[in-house]
Amino acid sequence: MDKSGVERRDELKRWQALMNLPVTGTLDEKTKTALYTENYEAYDEIKNPPSKGYWIAINKSRRTLTLYKGSKSQGKYPVTLGTNATPTPSAKAKMQNKHKNPAWGGMGGKYTPVAADDPNNPLGERWMGLRIPGQNGYGIHGNIKPHQIGGYYSNGCIRMFNYDIENYVFPIVPVGAPVWLGTDNELESWGLYQYSRIMKEKPAPKPVEKPVEKSVEDPMMQIEKVNAGELLEF
Repeated sequence: MDKSGVERRDELKRWQALMNLPVTGTLDEKTKTALYTENYEAYDEIKNPPSKGYWIAINKSRRTLTLYKGSKSQGKYPVTLGTNATPTPSAKAKMQNKHKNPAWGGMGGKYTPVAADDPNNPLGERWMGLRIPGQNGYGIHGNIKPHQIGGYYSNGCIRMFNYDIENYVFPIVPVGAPVWLGTDNELESWGLYQYSRIMKEKPAPKPVEKPVEKSVEDPMMQIEKVNAGELLEF
């Protein structure tokens, strides 16, 4: 929160992703609640992870990419997703290929192709192609429009901050790794839950009642309860 300008916006997006919040880059109400609520929690629950190794989940509702190893989150990052006209598909996919400094083909003639290492290459300098049943041409890659991270602006691909993909995702995720792409509801139907909420208060434990000890009177003390006039004198 001590940053300003573009740096503040980008770091806020990263923090929102870390907290399983919808990525907006603004101090919206959900973000304020997470920032200023002491007992706020964010965690993931996975019923049956698709791999014991590294794999990825793309949350289309929150615009986040989570890197997992088995059932443990290894990092969360904000992303750009497809528009309503060119949506990012929902699927259980696989990592098909990986390339450094890729050229861009222009989507089969829709756009002018761009060579590798060209600063106008919309893929940035990393490409991670996806194998999606019945689909082709989709991937996770860098970008040249970081201000769009956290929104729905792409032709269906998943864009990341260049620094994030180059340092945290591309070097680690192997070809063949599972990649899940879906909304909150779709991911939950597959057994992946990404929680972001005020921590539920646990009921206070009931105090343990100690058993009441019955006092055992000393027979010699019974005499103190007898009237003096009733005592026999020997």
